[in-house]
Amino acid sequence: MSASPPTGHDLALDGENRLLPLSRDELGTLVATAQARQRRIFELSLAGLSDKASILDALAQCFDMPRWFGHNWDALYDCLTDLSWLPASGYVLILLDAAPDSDSAPILTDILTDCCEHWQAQGVPFHVFSDGVHGTVIPREH
Repeated sequence: MSASPPTGHDLALDGENRLLPLSRDELGTLVATAQARQRRIFELSLAGLSDKASILDALAQCFDMPRWFGHNWDALYDCLTDLSWLPASGYVLILLDAAPDSDSAPILTDILTDCCEHWQAQGVPFHVFSDGVHGTVIPREH
């Protein structure tokens, strides 16, 4: 029996760490593919979250941030490039209902991109997907 050809999610999760678009109908397949690769999966809805404080609070809960998390952008980067309290062979962050018109969107996108690059240099998979239902923090590739 031959192996099935790789899917787009196989290629994404085995490729370079980066921020990627995701359609809602692909969510189940992505989660199953990530689970098969024993990646730790974080799923977060950003619906109604447009200010810095609410986004940081939601991410702190999603990642079970340590008590020393400072609830600012620098602290978010520090925690997301540490994750020692959440050991895994790789990480997948799924952002749902992102709002690109938020003042926080460009900053969050930059931080997540930097986190992808950090983990890439460490040889650890760290991928971020966004569904873009209400637009997206992550620009879609055309």
